[in-house]
Amino acid sequence: MNVVTTQFHACHPMPWNGRYGRVMGDGAVFHPRHTDGRLWPVLAWGTAAGVATCRAVDCAAAVGLVDAVARAKRHAGGEGGGSFLINEYGKVLVPASDGGGQRFLAGRLNGRLLFENPFLPEEPIDLGDDETLENGDPWKLPYVGIPYHLHRGGRIYFYQQDDQGGRSVYPLRQDFELIHAIRQLRPYGPVRIVVTPGGLVLTKVPPSGRTESEDRWQPVFVGAINPKVWFEEE
Repeated sequence: MNVVTTQFHACHPMPWNGRYGRVMGDGAVFHPRHTDGRLWPVLAWGTAAGVATCRAVDCAAAVGLVDAVARAKRHAGGEGGGSFLINEYGKVLVPASDGGGQRFLAGRLNGRLLFENPFLPEEPIDLGDDETLENGDPWKLPYVGIPYHLHRGGRIYFYQQDDQGGRSVYPLRQDFELIHAIRQLRPYGPVRIVVTPGGLVLTKVPPSGRTESEDRWQPVFVGAINPKVWFEEE
């Protein structure tokens, strides 16, 4: 079920020292880009037919969000371009464009941004819609979200990197249903999962019956986070 964003609450750019991580590649993050004569939130969706630029569906929240992202970029000494992330709690997180590792909180999104779908114009991209999905179904939308991990020993964690180095951060309680759902698809070893802004959990699996390098693995739907047994909102 599509959920139209109702509000974006901007804040003065604040240093963000909480959970932040990204999958490499332009297609794994959001971008503020000039389209149709104005700065606008977009997804760069890599497909077999090339990279499609998917604009956020026009709404007041998209206007406020991209303005806040550009403000945070300038606050960090950049020019307003680059990338940003939205975590599972709607926090809009903006890395400094200079690559120095600084990150800023630009505001919070209540609801979800929808994006134009160039292949199915009547079905906008909703990164939180799991109404027709079951564990193991192919994920046919952009693979966007924040990476978490399942330890080979069976515990979910986040790998936090900051000025003090890297360390594993664990939630107060483990979600054993989610762990089981991950193991249904990846029975052994460590697993990286991606959590979308809508709280959906994705991972990648090797093509059936074939041995492929990991960059050719296929994205699949795992399930959704349960906020009661997930990392606390920061």
